[in-house]
Amino acid sequence: MDHPSFFIAVAFAVGAFVLIVGTLVLRHWWDSRSNKFPLTKRYLRPPGEFLRVKLEEIDSRVSELLLWLITAAAFVGVGVYAFLTGPEHVGVAFVVLAVGFMIYAAARLQSTAKLRRDCYLGFLGERAVGEELNQLMIDGWSVFHDVEFDDNPGAKSFNVDHVVVGPGGLFAIETKTRRKRKGSGGHEVTFNGQALEYPWGFEDYGVRNSQERAHYLSQWLSKKLQMDITATTVLVLTGWYVRRTGKSGLAVINDSEIPTFFRDEHKSARFKPETVASIRALLDERCRDVGV
Repeated sequence: MDHPSFFIAVAFAVGAFVLIVGTLVLRHWWDSRSNKFPLTKRYLRPPGEFLRVKLEEIDSRVSELLLWLITAAAFVGVGVYAFLTGPEHVGVAFVVLAVGFMIYAAARLQSTAKLRRDCYLGFLGERAVGEELNQLMIDGWSVFHDVEFDDNPGAKSFNVDHVVVGPGGLFAIETKTRRKRKGSGGHEVTFNGQALEYPWGFEDYGVRNSQERAHYLSQWLSKKLQMDITATTVLVLTGWYVRRTGKSGLAVINDSEIPTFFRDEHKSARFKPETVASIRALLDERCRDVGV
Protein backbone atom coordinates (compact mmCIF):
# COMPACT_ATOMS: atom_id res chain seq x y z
CA MET A 1 0.00 0.00 0.00
CA ASP A 2 1.25 3.50 -0.88
CA HIS A 3 0.85 4.93 2.64
CA PRO A 4 1.80 8.56 1.85
CA SER A 5 -0.63 8.73 -1.07
CA PHE A 6 -3.37 7.10 0.99
CA PHE A 7 -2.99 9.52 3.86
CA ILE A 8 -2.88 12.42 1.41
CA ALA A 9 -6.23 11.28 0.01
CA VAL A 10 -7.72 10.99 3.51
CA ALA A 11 -6.34 14.40 4.44
CA PHE A 12 -7.86 15.86 1.28
CA ALA A 13 -11.32 14.45 2.08
CA VAL A 14 -11.20 15.60 5.70
CA GLY A 15 -9.77 18.96 4.69
CA ALA A 16 -12.57 19.53 2.18
CA PHE A 17 -15.16 18.83 4.88
CA VAL A 18 -13.47 21.13 7.39
CA LEU A 19 -13.13 23.85 4.75
CA ILE A 20 -16.84 23.76 3.87
CA VAL A 21 -18.01 23.77 7.49
CA GLY A 22 -15.45 26.38 8.49
CA THR A 23 -16.49 28.68 5.66
CA LEU A 24 -20.15 28.50 6.71
CA VAL A 25 -19.34 29.16 10.37
CA LEU A 26 -16.98 32.02 9.52
CA ARG A 27 -19.54 33.63 7.21
CA HIS A 28 -22.22 33.49 9.90
CA TRP A 29 -19.83 34.94 12.50
CA TRP A 30 -18.72 37.74 10.18
CA ASP A 31 -22.28 38.71 9.25
CA SER A 32 -23.35 38.87 12.90
CA ARG A 33 -20.23 40.87 13.82
CA SER A 34 -20.23 43.42 11.00
CA ASN A 35 -23.95 44.06 10.52
CA LYS A 36 -26.56 45.58 12.80
CA PHE A 37 -30.28 44.80 12.61
CA PRO A 38 -32.05 48.04 11.54
CA LEU A 39 -35.46 47.36 13.11
CA THR A 40 -35.85 48.09 16.80
CA LYS A 41 -39.39 47.03 17.64
CA ARG A 42 -41.43 43.86 17.48
CA TYR A 43 -44.13 43.19 14.90
CA LEU A 44 -47.27 41.07 14.75
CA ARG A 45 -46.95 37.53 13.53
CA PRO A 46 -48.03 37.10 9.89
CA PRO A 47 -50.12 34.13 8.72
CA GLY A 48 -48.21 30.85 8.87
CA GLU A 49 -45.31 32.24 10.92
CA PHE A 50 -44.91 29.01 12.91
CA LEU A 51 -44.66 26.98 9.70
CA ARG A 52 -42.33 29.54 8.12
CA VAL A 53 -39.90 29.10 11.00
CA LYS A 54 -40.29 25.34 10.75
CA LEU A 55 -39.51 25.51 7.02
CA GLU A 56 -36.30 27.39 7.82
CA GLU A 57 -35.32 24.65 10.26
CA ILE A 58 -36.10 21.98 7.68
CA ASP A 59 -34.03 23.80 5.04
CA SER A 60 -31.09 23.89 7.46
CA ARG A 61 -31.52 20.15 8.02
CA VAL A 62 -31.56 19.56 4.25
CA SER A 63 -28.32 21.54 3.88
CA GLU A 64 -26.68 19.48 6.61
CA LEU A 65 -27.76 16.21 5.01
CA LEU A 66 -26.46 17.33 1.61
CA LEU A 67 -23.15 18.22 3.25
CA TRP A 68 -22.95 14.77 4.81
CA LEU A 69 -23.72 13.17 1.44
CA ILE A 70 -20.93 15.12 -0.25
CA THR A 71 -18.49 14.17 2.51
CA ALA A 72 -19.50 10.50 2.34
CA ALA A 73 -19.03 10.55 -1.44
CA ALA A 74 -15.50 11.89 -0.93
CA PHE A 75 -14.76 9.03 1.46
CA VAL A 76 -16.05 6.56 -1.13
CA GLY A 77 -13.38 7.94 -3.43
CA VAL A 78 -10.78 7.48 -0.68
CA GLY A 79 -11.95 3.90 -0.21
CA VAL A 80 -11.72 3.14 -3.92
CA TYR A 81 -8.22 4.60 -4.00
CA ALA A 82 -7.19 2.50 -1.00
CA PHE A 83 -8.68 -0.60 -2.64
CA LEU A 84 -6.64 -0.03 -5.81
CA THR A 85 -3.33 0.88 -4.16
CA GLY A 86 -3.14 -1.15 -0.98
CA PRO A 87 -4.73 -3.91 1.10
CA GLU A 88 -8.17 -4.55 -0.29
CA HIS A 89 -9.83 -4.92 3.13
CA VAL A 90 -8.99 -1.30 4.03
CA GLY A 91 -10.58 0.02 0.85
CA VAL A 92 -13.61 -2.25 1.24
CA ALA A 93 -14.12 -1.04 4.82
CA PHE A 94 -13.99 2.61 3.72
CA VAL A 95 -16.41 2.05 0.85
CA VAL A 96 -18.89 -0.02 2.90
CA LEU A 97 -18.98 2.50 5.74
CA ALA A 98 -19.25 5.49 3.41
CA VAL A 99 -21.92 3.91 1.19
CA GLY A 100 -23.88 2.82 4.26
CA PHE A 101 -23.82 6.36 5.58
CA MET A 102 -24.81 7.71 2.17
CA ILE A 103 -27.85 5.40 2.12
CA TYR A 104 -28.81 6.52 5.63
CA ALA A 105 -28.39 10.22 4.76
CA ALA A 106 -30.30 9.79 1.49
CA ALA A 107 -33.21 8.13 3.32
CA ARG A 108 -33.24 10.95 5.86
CA LEU A 109 -33.12 13.47 3.03
CA GLN A 110 -36.10 11.85 1.32
CA SER A 111 -38.24 11.87 4.48
CA THR A 112 -37.18 15.45 5.23
CA ALA A 113 -38.12 16.52 1.70
CA LYS A 114 -41.59 14.99 2.17
CA LEU A 115 -41.97 16.81 5.49
CA ARG A 116 -40.99 20.04 3.76
CA ARG A 117 -43.60 19.56 1.03
CA ASP A 118 -46.31 19.00 3.64
CA CYS A 119 -45.22 22.01 5.72
CA TYR A 120 -45.07 24.21 2.64
CA LEU A 121 -48.59 23.15 1.65
CA GLY A 122 -49.85 24.02 5.14
CA PHE A 123 -47.95 27.31 5.03
CA LEU A 124 -49.56 28.30 1.72
CA GLY A 125 -52.99 27.34 3.10
CA GLU A 126 -52.56 29.57 6.14
CA ARG A 127 -51.32 32.42 3.93
CA ALA A 128 -54.36 32.04 1.65
CA VAL A 129 -56.80 32.11 4.57
CA GLY A 130 -54.89 34.95 6.22
CA GLU A 131 -55.17 37.02 3.06
CA GLU A 132 -58.95 36.56 3.02
CA LEU A 133 -59.26 37.35 6.73
CA ASN A 134 -57.15 40.50 6.47
CA GLN A 135 -59.82 41.96 4.18
CA LEU A 136 -62.20 41.91 7.16
CA MET A 137 -60.28 44.75 8.81
CA ILE A 138 -62.01 47.11 6.37
CA ASP A 139 -65.27 46.27 8.17
CA GLY A 140 -63.85 46.89 11.64
CA TRP A 141 -62.69 43.39 12.58
CA SER A 142 -59.30 42.84 14.18
CA VAL A 143 -57.35 39.88 12.81
CA PHE A 144 -54.47 38.06 14.51
CA HIS A 145 -52.47 35.19 13.09
CA ASP A 146 -50.53 32.30 14.54
CA VAL A 147 -51.49 32.94 18.17
CA GLU A 148 -49.04 30.75 20.06
CA PHE A 149 -49.57 29.27 23.53
CA ASP A 150 -46.81 27.75 25.64
CA ASP A 151 -48.17 28.56 29.09
CA ASN A 152 -48.21 25.00 30.45
CA PRO A 153 -44.77 23.84 31.68
CA GLY A 154 -43.90 20.45 30.24
CA ALA A 155 -46.71 20.57 27.68
CA LYS A 156 -46.12 20.96 23.96
CA SER A 157 -46.72 24.47 22.65
CA PHE A 158 -49.41 24.99 20.03
CA ASN A 159 -50.95 27.82 18.07
CA VAL A 160 -54.37 28.97 16.92
CA ASP A 161 -53.97 29.67 13.21
CA HIS A 162 -56.13 32.82 13.15
CA VAL A 163 -58.25 34.79 15.61
CA VAL A 164 -60.83 37.37 14.53
CA VAL A 165 -62.48 39.69 17.05
CA GLY A 166 -64.95 42.54 16.76
CA PRO A 167 -68.33 43.65 18.08
CA GLY A 168 -69.83 40.68 16.23
CA GLY A 169 -67.91 38.15 18.32
CA LEU A 170 -64.70 36.19 18.75
CA PHE A 171 -63.68 33.50 16.26
CA ALA A 172 -60.94 30.89 16.55
CA ILE A 173 -60.09 29.75 13.04
CA GLU A 174 -58.10 26.67 12.11
CA THR A 175 -56.84 26.01 8.60
CA LYS A 176 -56.42 22.54 7.11
CA THR A 177 -54.95 22.16 3.65
CA ARG A 178 -55.12 18.68 2.14
CA ARG A 179 -54.12 17.51 -1.32
CA LYS A 180 -56.99 16.57 -3.59
CA ARG A 181 -57.55 13.35 -5.49
CA LYS A 182 -57.84 13.41 -9.25
CA GLY A 183 -61.13 12.34 -10.76
CA SER A 184 -64.83 12.94 -10.20
CA GLY A 185 -65.69 14.06 -6.66
CA GLY A 186 -62.06 14.42 -5.70
CA HIS A 187 -62.58 18.05 -4.72
CA GLU A 188 -65.49 17.56 -2.28
CA VAL A 189 -65.50 17.03 1.46
CA THR A 190 -68.65 16.44 3.52
CA PHE A 191 -69.12 17.55 7.13
CA ASN A 192 -71.83 15.56 8.88
CA GLY A 193 -71.70 17.55 12.11
CA GLN A 194 -69.12 15.29 13.74
CA ALA A 195 -66.48 14.28 11.20
CA LEU A 196 -65.16 15.11 7.76
CA GLU A 197 -65.66 12.71 4.87
CA TYR A 198 -62.89 13.06 2.31
CA PRO A 199 -62.82 11.05 -0.93
CA TRP A 200 -60.54 8.54 0.84
CA GLY A 201 -62.58 8.21 4.04
CA PHE A 202 -63.64 9.79 7.34
CA GLU A 203 -61.45 11.68 9.77
CA ASP A 204 -62.15 13.90 12.77
CA TYR A 205 -58.66 15.26 13.50
CA GLY A 206 -59.35 18.70 12.05
CA VAL A 207 -62.66 18.86 13.92
CA ARG A 208 -61.19 17.90 17.30
CA ASN A 209 -58.12 20.05 16.76
CA SER A 210 -60.11 23.21 16.02
CA GLN A 211 -62.54 22.64 18.91
CA GLU A 212 -59.77 22.02 21.44
CA ARG A 213 -57.88 25.16 20.47
CA ALA A 214 -60.98 27.34 20.44
CA HIS A 215 -61.82 26.02 23.91
CA TYR A 216 -58.33 26.84 25.19
CA LEU A 217 -58.49 30.35 23.72
CA SER A 218 -61.87 30.90 25.40
CA GLN A 219 -60.55 29.73 28.77
CA TRP A 220 -57.39 31.84 28.47
CA LEU A 221 -59.31 35.03 27.67
CA SER A 222 -61.96 34.34 30.32
CA LYS A 223 -59.25 33.94 32.96
CA LYS A 224 -57.39 37.07 31.84
CA LEU A 225 -60.50 39.27 31.69
CA GLN A 226 -62.38 37.69 34.61
CA MET A 227 -65.50 37.31 32.49
CA ASP A 228 -67.11 34.65 30.33
CA ILE A 229 -65.64 34.72 26.82
CA THR A 230 -66.58 32.06 24.28
CA ALA A 231 -64.95 31.79 20.88
CA THR A 232 -66.88 30.50 17.88
CA THR A 233 -64.98 27.63 16.28
CA VAL A 234 -64.33 27.83 12.55
CA LEU A 235 -62.53 25.24 10.43
CA VAL A 236 -61.43 26.39 6.97
CA LEU A 237 -60.63 23.74 4.37
CA THR A 238 -58.66 25.61 1.73
CA GLY A 239 -59.46 24.81 -1.87
CA TRP A 240 -62.17 22.23 -1.14
CA TYR A 241 -65.88 22.31 -1.88
CA VAL A 242 -67.59 21.76 1.48
CA ARG A 243 -70.95 20.02 1.78
CA ARG A 244 -72.64 20.33 5.18
CA THR A 245 -75.18 17.63 6.05
CA GLY A 246 -75.40 17.90 9.84
CA LYS A 247 -75.77 20.57 12.51
CA SER A 248 -72.86 21.48 14.75
CA GLY A 249 -71.47 24.31 16.85
CA LEU A 250 -68.46 24.14 14.54
CA ALA A 251 -68.57 26.10 11.29
CA VAL A 252 -66.79 24.30 8.45
CA ILE A 253 -66.24 26.45 5.36
CA ASN A 254 -63.74 26.93 2.56
CA ASP A 255 -61.61 30.01 2.05
CA SER A 256 -63.88 31.55 -0.60
CA GLU A 257 -66.80 31.53 1.89
CA ILE A 258 -64.99 33.69 4.46
CA PRO A 259 -66.37 37.09 3.30
CA THR A 260 -69.98 35.87 3.32
CA PHE A 261 -69.59 34.11 6.67
CA PHE A 262 -68.29 37.19 8.46
CA ARG A 263 -70.63 39.58 6.71
CA ASP A 264 -73.55 37.66 8.20
CA GLU A 265 -71.91 37.42 11.64
CA HIS A 266 -71.24 41.17 11.74
CA LYS A 267 -74.91 42.15 11.79
CA SER A 268 -75.49 41.83 15.55
CA ALA A 269 -73.19 43.17 18.27
CA ARG A 270 -72.20 40.55 20.87
CA PHE A 271 -69.39 42.36 22.67
CA LYS A 272 -69.21 45.82 24.17
CA PRO A 273 -66.52 48.10 22.71
CA GLU A 274 -64.46 47.92 25.91
CA THR A 275 -64.53 44.10 25.83
CA VAL A 276 -63.34 44.09 22.22
CA ALA A 277 -60.55 46.53 23.13
CA SER A 278 -59.41 44.32 26.03
CA ILE A 279 -59.35 41.19 23.86
CA ARG A 280 -57.45 43.06 21.15
CA ALA A 281 -54.83 44.22 23.64
CA LEU A 282 -54.25 40.71 24.98
CA LEU A 283 -53.97 39.17 21.52
CA ASP A 284 -51.70 41.97 20.32
CA GLU A 285 -49.34 41.36 23.22
CA ARG A 286 -49.39 37.62 22.57
CA CYS A 287 -48.69 37.93 18.82
CA ARG A 288 -46.19 40.80 18.75
CA ASP A 289 -42.94 38.84 18.86
CA VAL A 290 -41.50 39.10 15.34
CA GLY A 291 -38.26 41.06 15.03
CA VAL A 292 -35.46 41.84 17.44
